[in-house]
Amino acid sequence: MAPSCFKILLDPASPHLPLPSAFVMMYLKNNIPNNPIIRSANGGYVWKVKIKKIGESYCFENGWSKVAKDAQLGLADFLIFELVNESTFKMKIYTPNGCEKFLTSRNHVEHKSDDHDGDDPFFMSIISKSHKAILRLPENFVGLPGIDREGTIMMKNLAGKEWRMGIRLDTSFWTERYYLSTGWCNFRQHNKLSEGDKCVFKYIRSESKLCLAKVTRKEMLVPPPSSCGNIPATNDIYEEEEGTSASSADRWC
Repeated sequence: MAPSCFKILLDPASPHLPLPSAFVMMYLKNNIPNNPIIRSANGGYVWKVKIKKIGESYCFENGWSKVAKDAQLGLADFLIFELVNESTFKMKIYTPNGCEKFLTSRNHVEHKSDDHDGDDPFFMSIISKSHKAILRLPENFVGLPGIDREGTIMMKNLAGKEWRMGIRLDTSFWTERYYLSTGWCNFRQHNKLSEGDKCVFKYIRSESKLCLAKVTRKEMLVPPPSSCGNIPATNDIYEEEEGTSASSADRWC
């Protein structure tokens, strides 16, 4: 279990927030991160801050005011900080009435007007060479169940078959980036996802799973007809599973 601490906010307007001295001694004393980040437990917010000693206490500062403003922190809010890794803190907020505070999403998540699962967020990715072994998840997916720390998540293809995917966290750019890693290469190959294909991936809230919801194949140049026979005019018919085929490259799960 990741180490954690809590603070009761006594001065929402303060430009810094002192950390509990015992927490600093146990987990940070000999390893104060140079560029720590705070990630909200919900809403998809990520803030860059600094940890500096002010008086007798080590404090979040140089960015803490933006945290307080974006999260609309108020007097007596109960803040829980979980040390996810050596430089990332996950922050949960509880209001004085004891209920968890849910932040308005930082990114507007798109919805299809005719999508019956209107609460399910999705994103589009065009397959490129960089997607051979990993696929980056968008920032507005960070914090969803299963995408809040390193671990695994299930991914369904168009036919409903499931793969277990590894979730990898990268903080090398002073922010949190989540990737599909282990299992993605096999999934991409099995579903014949090629460079230039447009893929729509959806997060199914009711199942806490990812889904390959739609594939639009890259348009291929069609060679001229030959005397050996007719050549199809399109190349968007592909096999989903062994023994079955789809009549169009555009399919929704």
